[in-house]
Amino acid sequence: MREVSSMLHHLPMRRDDAGGLSDTPLPEDDELPAAVHLAGPGAQPVLRTALDAVGGRLDSARSVHIQYRPGSDVVVQFDATVSWHGATPSRETLMMSTSRQGAPAGTLPVVATVDDRELSVGVWRWPFDPIMPALEHMVTPDRAAARLVDVVDGPLELKVVAYRPMERAVIRVCAPSGVVIYVKVLAPTQVGPLVERHERLLAAGLPVPQILAADDVEGWVAMAELSGETLRQHIKLERVPWPAPSAYDDLLERLRSVALDGPPRPTRTSDALGHSTMLAAVAPDLAGRIDDLARALVPAAARSELRSATVHGDLHEAQLIVDGDRIVGLLDIDDAGVGDPLDDYATVLAHLRFRETTAATARQRGRIGKYADLLASNFANEVAELGVDPRELATVTAGVLVGLATGPYRIQHPNWRHDMERLLGRA
Repeated sequence: MREVSSMLHHLPMRRDDAGGLSDTPLPEDDELPAAVHLAGPGAQPVLRTALDAVGGRLDSARSVHIQYRPGSDVVVQFDATVSWHGATPSRETLMMSTSRQGAPAGTLPVVATVDDRELSVGVWRWPFDPIMPALEHMVTPDRAAARLVDVVDGPLELKVVAYRPMERAVIRVCAPSGVVIYVKVLAPTQVGPLVERHERLLAAGLPVPQILAADDVEGWVAMAELSGETLRQHIKLERVPWPAPSAYDDLLERLRSVALDGPPRPTRTSDALGHSTMLAAVAPDLAGRIDDLARALVPAAARSELRSATVHGDLHEAQLIVDGDRIVGLLDIDDAGVGDPLDDYATVLAHLRFRETTAATARQRGRIGKYADLLASNFANEVAELGVDPRELATVTAGVLVGLATGPYRIQHPNWRHDMERLLGRA
């Protein structure tokens, strides 16, 4: 953890729709014995210990995001107020993590011995992410401007639009001229493969953002903005028309025509088995329902490993730039690679079913449901043309919904238990 830098680097506070914050403890995990101390009442003593070591005093902290993979690792993000060296308390974003290997390298370790077991937790402060060395630079206007001098003129206005600790961040960059670009910050080793994916997809006519600059030493990629609005924006505003089924068919057919390097990516049904383990750990009273879903998904996961095509990997309404009933832009190809061709169809449908389930009004639920039904009917025909039983699409869609059911817990929504149960019911 580093001392306060020359300017503050605030992240938007994550709140639920009602404006409240929750603070749910993590379950006991034999492989991660320190995990129970990363959220709930046990978290603040760990944070205090870390801050005391670097001249800070913790005034308050609330967990607002939890990335938990049972038996593997956990990262918890906190909105906190901290007094540095006796000064007036200021708002900070703090992270704590542990894994089977202990505290992540590059973090401030807090170590304790409990029942003859050494517990090790790593603590760090936004924006000094241990995996993304470029982050602190790309959220500081003068440092970002120095790195982007060949792309946009300063002074720059920066806005963090996404941050997943130890994975990636996205920053919206606005220049005085009105030019907008996006900078994706990630581990340096991931820069080269991401640039190559963009170049191959662009060459094949896919409407992905153009790469303007990249640095594989610090770990960042600057991309041109795609003009237009996402399908998610159109759905929220009830702005029609929405893309026709043929628009998805054309997009996915072009995507499957591109050869991408790298090992096969995990399929959505395989991922769902890991998600079901996490759900059962945090909601043991739902374990029976979750186990039933997992048993249905085990043979489907085995079948999914036998199918192979180039896939987007996380295709949903927020990744699609639309113009009327046409798809004119495709975002976030970090996960693009070889996978199950049913995954892209199923992810589109599952996210729409999620929107249908959680929509505020009956009118919205009805409109989104009819659109999802239209796409499902068409996608089933496309799946049949791939030589797969169309009923398999429903199973893969259920698997994606199991993954989406982890979302309310991850963002620490006060009603996460209720929302989780609704999504599992839909699955």
